[in-house]
Amino acid sequence: MFHFYGHNCFKFSDEGKVLLIDPWFSENGAFFGSWYQYPQNHHLLDDIVKESFNNNDFFIFISHEHQDHFDAESLKNFSRKTKILIPNYSDRFLKKKIEQLGFEYELLEHFKRYKISNTFYVRPVLSEIGVNTDCALLIKTKNFCFFNQNDCKVFDIIDKIEEKINFYSVQFSGATAHPNSFVYNEEKEKRISIQKVEYKLKNVVSAIKKLNPDYYIPAAGPAVFPFLKSSLSYGAGENVFIHQLELNNFLVENGITNTIYMRPGDEFSPKLKTPISPPNKEDLNNYRNNIQNYWDDIKYNFDPIDLKIAIKRRLAKIKDIKINDCPIIVFKWSDKINELFTINLNTKTVDQFFDYGSDYFEVFAERKYFYLMSRQYRWQDISLCLRAKYKRVPDIFNNYINLFLFFRYRKY
Repeated sequence: MFHFYGHNCFKFSDEGKVLLIDPWFSENGAFFGSWYQYPQNHHLLDDIVKESFNNNDFFIFISHEHQDHFDAESLKNFSRKTKILIPNYSDRFLKKKIEQLGFEYELLEHFKRYKISNTFYVRPVLSEIGVNTDCALLIKTKNFCFFNQNDCKVFDIIDKIEEKINFYSVQFSGATAHPNSFVYNEEKEKRISIQKVEYKLKNVVSAIKKLNPDYYIPAAGPAVFPFLKSSLSYGAGENVFIHQLELNNFLVENGITNTIYMRPGDEFSPKLKTPISPPNKEDLNNYRNNIQNYWDDIKYNFDPIDLKIAIKRRLAKIKDIKINDCPIIVFKWSDKINELFTINLNTKTVDQFFDYGSDYFEVFAERKYFYLMSRQYRWQDISLCLRAKYKRVPDIFNNYINLFLFFRYRKY
């Protein structure tokens, strides 16, 4: 049938052809050592890598660039005979990274079939909206049809899928810095978390009822965060990173009982009906003690001048966009009055003074965080390390700020 290897990694086989999706096995986790696989799957990498060397018809599909889906550390172990399948995004970042790893690749077009064999094809469903670039994938073998939506927010177009879906998988747990990285009181943070969780779960329920699959298989999260605040790993209504017990309760309340809970290494079986419990304090301590703290191992030499250059380079990308009445962005790396930069998107300028007398969006983090922003890393990946605190006054979403901070500018 098919196997699950953790997070969003599934393996499909059909008459000797093998397709692997989003292999994430790195012991360094993702997003600079903040996100880690749950349950652990690191021990499964060697066997799946050996299979790639023993099979000339081994394919890997990478859905999008986020490090819990595109894991370069894992990919570099696979045979270079492996053909990589990636969506044909307008942003060429993922394509260039695959080229640097030395793989052959095929660019998949939105909704067009890619034939792996006479009885085996895939069809991507691309989404490039705002700061989000992602791709769902329909996998059709001679025996079944599997729709893997991972993190992809294409709920509004899944009714265009013509195939009968036997298996459906979509993310159910949160994957965002809001609200848990924002400066809120405990009550507001919890209220927003509950609202966001409910919204996501309602989308999952609606999609299951629309697609009417034989089975729903939750995947693409949750991750755990051994080196961050412990409560982020526990779920239990305190944040958006909920676990399968909370999901299961919601699904059953809404009449959905065909959910299958697969653990890393499992082959599909209709008997896998028990949700995976979140880690407790002892589980998290054991996890932490058996991995290296990648964040602590990052060497850095923060120079504000480098950060200012990176900011100006980014401002140059939007120099022709007229922006008015946008709050000031503040990058702050200590409590000292001059250890900050202010970014005015209205005038496209950078300064080193701010009196907090006007509307603003503040990013407060240690020097290492801003060192990474001054290098050639993508700012969205850095933000997902969840090691900054955000404060916005007033507390209103601003799309210009969101795009400036998190958009994946080309050639950057």
